[in-house]
Amino acid sequence: MTNTILSWRKFTAQQEEKIKALAPDYKLISSLEEADNLEDIEVVYGWNSEEGNKLIDDSTNQVKWIQVASAGVDYLDLEKLEKQAILLTNSSGIHSNGIAESVFGMLLHYTRGMDISLKAQMKNEWISVDTLLELKGKTMMIVGTGEIGKQTGKVAQAFDMKTIGINRSGGNIDYMNEQHTQDDLKKVIGQADIVVNILPLTEETDEMFNKDLFKAMKEQSIFINVGRGGTVDTDALLEALDSNIAYAGLDVFHEEPLPSDHPLWNREDVLITPHIAGRLEDYSKSLFPIFEKNLKAYMNGEALPINLVDYTRGY
Repeated sequence: MTNTILSWRKFTAQQEEKIKALAPDYKLISSLEEADNLEDIEVVYGWNSEEGNKLIDDSTNQVKWIQVASAGVDYLDLEKLEKQAILLTNSSGIHSNGIAESVFGMLLHYTRGMDISLKAQMKNEWISVDTLLELKGKTMMIVGTGEIGKQTGKVAQAFDMKTIGINRSGGNIDYMNEQHTQDDLKKVIGQADIVVNILPLTEETDEMFNKDLFKAMKEQSIFINVGRGGTVDTDALLEALDSNIAYAGLDVFHEEPLPSDHPLWNREDVLITPHIAGRLEDYSKSLFPIFEKNLKAYMNGEALPINLVDYTRGY
């Protein structure tokens, strides 16, 4: 048996040297075809849906640990992984700056009239925008206060905004002026001028943003979704845009790519980005330190110290 690490993401030469130093007896491969036997594969880096499911479904597989490149893990069969006692770690934390910047890019696009100016530029027209909004003094509610939520709150406070954090426990979170539990979300959501959804997709959060919740939002409020598309009832959002919500910035959707005939495309009060908020300038450089630290612990027979997914919670 040849202990093997299967990586569906390309390593730099320097990263490969670090892996060899930590796991000198392990073979490094980039596809199932390179494996001597499927049961040799013990560690997986990244994910390939077709090959990954083939590997996990093979009764001879001996996979012990999977490190994925995403923060969300809802696209994996968590029940199957848990049943096989496979450790799963995600990339939570590396997207914080990029997604927070995307949130504020979406906001400023609307509040500072960039959307109107861009459309005018395409027609060679000089159109003055008389009514612009300022973020200063506005209240931002951040639903999902992990690392991304905290960074978003930090930036919001730099704009002199008030921040309200929403999480499962209601416990104190850095860069939040107030905290409330998810159970209280409907009661407090009306306080927010801007609601930012950063929730993972779980049984608990599936279409959490429904008709009743959108109705409870403040008149002319703004909704931003950089979490998961499945946490939002899209039909309810469309109704809310016709009533009390002024603008929505959406990076994630129920169905991706978003179908070309979807009504969201034709709305001037919606900004659509194609699930790019989490893209980084150098993804490999940001992701590898998580894997390296976890690999060191794994080789020493220790608990994985970073981003171990709790199958009960789904993240």
